[in-house]
Amino acid sequence: MHPAESCPKISIIMPTYNRACYILETIESIREQTHTNWELIIVDDGSEDNTEELVAQLKDKRIQFYKAGRIGIVGKLKNIGLNKASGNFIAFIDSDDLWATTKLEKQVAALQQYPQAGFCVTGGYNFKNLHEPTEYFYNQREGIKYGNVFISFFESQLAGFTQALMLRRTCIDVAGYFKEAQSYTMNDIEFIAGLSYHFKAVILYEPLIYRRLHNANYITSNWLKSYYEGIEIIEDYKRKKLLPTRVAQNSLFKLYINFGEDCLSHNEYVKAINNFFKAWKNKPFSVVPLKKIIKATLYYFKKSGNRCLLAI
Repeated sequence: MHPAESCPKISIIMPTYNRACYILETIESIREQTHTNWELIIVDDGSEDNTEELVAQLKDKRIQFYKAGRIGIVGKLKNIGLNKASGNFIAFIDSDDLWATTKLEKQVAALQQYPQAGFCVTGGYNFKNLHEPTEYFYNQREGIKYGNVFISFFESQLAGFTQALMLRRTCIDVAGYFKEAQSYTMNDIEFIAGLSYHFKAVILYEPLIYRRLHNANYITSNWLKSYYEGIEIIEDYKRKKLLPTRVAQNSLFKLYINFGEDCLSHNEYVKAINNFFKAWKNKPFSVVPLKKIIKATLYYFKKSGNRCLLAI
């Protein structure tokens, strides 16, 4: 095998904004990779802390730091990185997350083993305290799956985190870039959905990416908007007849149930009941939404002390 094929160059794209407290730890998890032929393209979204100074102190020629100015659109930041990438493979990492040392090596090996696959995703887990997983991406934590994963994606069997993703650069020409709409929160989900529609994939279930949870997470502060956008993605594929009706209904059912539960956790009782009702409309023979409507109604009465429910 030619050296360039056995150790291909990987372009790692990292958007960042005011992550001085985490970024060096993230970069160190990249520098410790067993696959060493990489470039790290950091696209800074107008950070106001000392992120740039910290990165400059590393003096690593593989690291490129681009000041994009304050854009506030994660999809556009990633597209800037894609346009600057020179590797045959593309990977992404957020500036507060971590990788296992073998993450890149194992994904390259998987894509070389399955040349018809356009991309590869790995398992991983969320954490608040280092080395203390709070939730794994998959119940399965070992093994491999290869094939068409488009339906699996909408059946919640494929994690939608670009931090777990590696793709062939040529996939961009077919699947396209990230969506650049202002304040759009579901860029990663839509991007991976597009990849899974056009290309076969390899799933490595081993947890190789560690996703840090904290109050400054973008998705944490935009949880409501994210659900609405997720619903629109499913509805859009359904309207275009790219997603079977049954799969779309099951996917919407799960999403509305999760949406309702999150609304409950935020004391949004009427929104919760609305979403449980919409879940029931997608699966009218399921008793789960009805039970949750009753639970949410009781919570509402207990919290408000009202005798009658406000208009839903």
